[in-house]
Amino acid sequence: MIYLDHSATTPVDGDVLAFICDTMKKGFGNPSSLYDLGIASEKIMRTARRIIAGSLGAAEEEIYFTSCGSEGNNTVLRGVAESRRRRGRRLICSAVEHPSVLRVMDYLEREHGFEVTRIGVDKAGRLDLEALRAAARPDTQLCAVMMVNNEVGTVFPLKEIADIVHGANPDCVFHVDGVQGYGRIPIDLKKTGVDTFSLSGHKIGAPKGVGALYVRAGLRLPPLIYGGGQERGLRAGTENFAFIGGLGLAAKKKLENREEKNEKIARVREALLTALEREGVDFRVNGGGDTAAHILNLRFPGVKSEVLLHFLEGKGIYVSQGSACHNNGKQTSETLTAMGLAAAERDASLRFSFGDETAAEEMETVAKAVAEGAAMIRMMRGKK
Repeated sequence: MIYLDHSATTPVDGDVLAFICDTMKKGFGNPSSLYDLGIASEKIMRTARRIIAGSLGAAEEEIYFTSCGSEGNNTVLRGVAESRRRRGRRLICSAVEHPSVLRVMDYLEREHGFEVTRIGVDKAGRLDLEALRAAARPDTQLCAVMMVNNEVGTVFPLKEIADIVHGANPDCVFHVDGVQGYGRIPIDLKKTGVDTFSLSGHKIGAPKGVGALYVRAGLRLPPLIYGGGQERGLRAGTENFAFIGGLGLAAKKKLENREEKNEKIARVREALLTALEREGVDFRVNGGGDTAAHILNLRFPGVKSEVLLHFLEGKGIYVSQGSACHNNGKQTSETLTAMGLAAAERDASLRFSFGDETAAEEMETVAKAVAEGAAMIRMMRGKK
């Protein structure tokens, strides 16, 4: 098997899995309990909180554990809207955000009368900063922008964006969906000017069902879930401390030798592009400019991507058409649409996303399979 869909999810790291299983076997105490079983569980959470905070340049009390990046995004967007509706109803996001941002913005606009400005991107997927400057106003309450686009890998200039929105309104909440960039791209949230930041465990070798949210000290948000007051009142419910500990361990391992890992992934990316050219495959790269090395979106003119995807699956090679959160609904890519790609171009696009264990030597096999599949599909379409 050659797995090239790490942006959708990553395999659970072996050490993380062993830690979680051992924790579940030996310790089951409620972290809120005052006796030793509970204290041991709470200690696991405290260690994870310290690791996550340190990786972001944040304080431990600014980190809250969630179930996923989508929960973190919802907590911030809906929380800001609920708590600040009397101050103003202007919100901003990019047009290429994850559905957990775009759909919340749609909801706030439709059901609660907020004015949402969706900032476009150019053909390379880069944010229109002039449009952002024009949209940012003194009554803008929130701006939500992702760290790395999950479909084409564009890295957004967060410090410049923060300066723009805070220049228009110093009290505007600048939220960053960091799910695709966390662990790959270093960031100091204080220096960057980020007010809130979400991340998800299953993108970095932790299990699905655990994530974290940074909320700048002094910024108060109402909770999505009310109950026993866990996570300092922001996220009620008994904490899944085994998974939280696994998240901390996964983050620690992801940050070890990060630059070496990124350099290796860059070589994998180039190996695939070189191999495709050597095989004579007709392809184009979607996106450009400053992009994360682990995400590569390609389109193959004249090839229906879903057919090619399943052809590759039959060869034991796993890729995707884009966001896994869109694919089940058969929706078109909002990112590629915003970049100006026509329907036929979007329908010919596949995302290849690499992990730390992906081998450059495997790209020859991938390229040969793509060449075989593309040729077969074009031949079949030509016969119709």
